[in-house]
Amino acid sequence: MIDKIKDNLSKAINISELDIVDESPNHGGYDGSVSHVKIIIVSDDFKENRLLDRHKIVYKALGSLVSEIHAISIVAKTKQEWFESSEFQQSPPCGKKS
Repeated sequence: MIDKIKDNLSKAINISELDIVDESPNHGGYDGSVSHVKIIIVSDDFKENRLLDRHKIVYKALGSLVSEIHAISIVAKTKQEWFESSEFQQSPPCGKKS
């Protein structure tokens, strides 16, 4: 699944940096499949796009893979934003984790 995500994103977006983190083991009901991912993507394709529009670009690039993933956390920055601050919010804790 991670390779499919990378492939789809790479085909649709001019990527400078990309990291995809499988956060599935941190969530309740984990059965070994990729269900929760964090996508950290840096691209100047995001210039002049609001956060919501950046997320839409990523979702569009993912295409039908979106329906196979339970939760997606996205950090989408331009190169300049990334170099100025590589800090980003942590994913929220799982409500079902026991």
